[in-house]
Amino acid sequence: MRRFALVLAALGLGTLLLHAPVHAGAVNRQLSAKLPELNFQAVTLGDALDFMRDVSGANITVNWKALEAGGITKDNPINLHLNNISLRKALEMLLTEAAGGDTITYVIDQGVIEVTTRELADKMMVTRVYPVEDLIMVIPDFTDAPQFSLEAAQNGGGGGGGGAGGGGGQAMVNNQLFMGTGNTANAEPAKTKAERAQDLVELIESVVFPDVWKENGGTSSVRYYNGMLVVTAPAAVQEAIGGEYD
Repeated sequence: MRRFALVLAALGLGTLLLHAPVHAGAVNRQLSAKLPELNFQAVTLGDALDFMRDVSGANITVNWKALEAGGITKDNPINLHLNNISLRKALEMLLTEAAGGDTITYVIDQGVIEVTTRELADKMMVTRVYPVEDLIMVIPDFTDAPQFSLEAAQNGGGGGGGGAGGGGGQAMVNNQLFMGTGNTANAEPAKTKAERAQDLVELIESVVFPDVWKENGGTSSVRYYNGMLVVTAPAAVQEAIGGEYD
């Protein structure tokens, strides 16, 4: 770790990252923190991960037993030179460099970042709840909205006098300004909230890792309940659906 001391000082990360508080959402903030420069030249994977842990203050653990079973050890060489990159992306690229592909990854569980094989990560089911009320709300159909007609108002608004007559004239102008189309016979019935929710579920199952869902032969599930999507799936799937999570 001595080789990283000068690099750490040069980055000027200070106490902002080294002493980041651990509470709700802390892991995402740590992973989102920007590194001005990251320079690994012939550094071992073990040392590189130790550096990531020290810089971020995050709880990073490694399932070395699982990695070694896949031919990846602490001594795998890392060569990376990156600028102005988030810790999240740097960690992803570090693991890709070490494995020569996407065979290893990390999962986040209760504030801990665990580096493991993708095979094991995909077996770790996580349940998350996503509010989707704003996505499935039924919007009123305004195809029968009134039409604005200034010409009709001008032609029909000249007979109004003062007093009650004037009020009646103004009412007539208002009626002629906004004339309803009256064309609702061919309007398609709006989908119910339940139908919109089912459309959203089917969209997720067809676009986000299609093979993982039970409906497609997998083990993950997504269902709608009372304005929420309840998703039970691996961490990678959860991140694809809801973005960053802790």
